[in-house]
Amino acid sequence: MAVTIVTDSGTDLDTAESARAGIVVVPVYIKFGAEKLRDGFDIDRSTFNRRVKSGENVETEPGSAADYRAALAKIVDTGNDVVLITLSSQMSKSYEAAAEAAKSFGSKVTVVDSRAAGGLQTLLALYAIERVKAGDSAAEIARKIDPQNLRISGFFAVPNINVLGRSGRVPKAVVALGSMLGVSLVLKMNEQGAIAPAGQSRSFEKTTEIMVDAMVRAIEHSPTAWVAISHVQSPQLAADLSKMLATKLGHPPVKEFVHETTPTVAANLGEGAVGIFAIVP
Repeated sequence: MAVTIVTDSGTDLDTAESARAGIVVVPVYIKFGAEKLRDGFDIDRSTFNRRVKSGENVETEPGSAADYRAALAKIVDTGNDVVLITLSSQMSKSYEAAAEAAKSFGSKVTVVDSRAAGGLQTLLALYAIERVKAGDSAAEIARKIDPQNLRISGFFAVPNINVLGRSGRVPKAVVALGSMLGVSLVLKMNEQGAIAPAGQSRSFEKTTEIMVDAMVRAIEHSPTAWVAISHVQSPQLAADLSKMLATKLGHPPVKEFVHETTPTVAANLGEGAVGIFAIVP
């Protein structure tokens, strides 16, 4: 049975990149006041960046169960099975909406909580596509990409912890550590898919180096690791991290993807944020 991979706009892939990869995207909503826009459909990165720079306040809202149900129905009607990968259930209600929608399709749809966002969710989606091409069934793909069965790591840093704090996706004590004490934090996705501190320094530059060191330790110099580097309007910093990682690993990753985050993620991290993520198939 053919398998289609579906995800939300929590990945770093824009709509064109997703289409080329064969991934169907159910967008998260980007909200400027009462205006509600579908990420990647009604608003792109450049427009989002311009509006945020102008001082507009932005929020995000997950797609509804009805949104997911409509997207899934089109695929299931073709006869395909679906593996649906969502933003971490610890950070978004996307998983809840997707799981509710999936009930309408029985065993035709399998929902996987990525326990992640951004680069890590991107890696899971792209690895799922590779397994589709290899001929795996939906059940096999869901098992192989499940974070409980796959070796994964993710670290990131934000210049302004208060932006992330306002999203409610990080504990208040962590926000206080970063803002009141003036330290720059290395953050990670923990095993449950929540954000937790993983280190600190007195400068953002040093924090990014600590982040790379943490990743090298996490993947243990694996020659089979897939790596994603995500950034919010910081392409040079992302390029620098890529070079630093290759140097510290002693070789480039077998696969590496460098992307600017989608508005879905950028809205909650703020300009200048950067992250490095890996899976070891």
